[in-house]
Amino acid sequence: MMEVTEMITEQLKSTRARAGLTQAHMSEALGVSQGMISHFESGRKAITPANLDRWMTACQVSARQRSKLIALWFEEAVTRDD
Repeated sequence: MMEVTEMITEQLKSTRARAGLTQAHMSEALGVSQGMISHFESGRKAITPANLDRWMTACQVSARQRSKLIALWFEEAVTRDD
């Protein structure tokens, strides 16, 4: 079974790819370095709620996908805090 962090990173990568955006585009949209985008997508750095919101907005994700990503983020946050 896929870990929650891995599910989030896969969702981040796939939403960006479906939107046709590069990591450079995402770094501009989020106001962070391209390296930070790579860290978010690899799971080396947890994405913040504000950056997750910016990510979803930049990728124009559907309400359903937005709900899914938010739920995954909360699940991962709870796991991380345990």
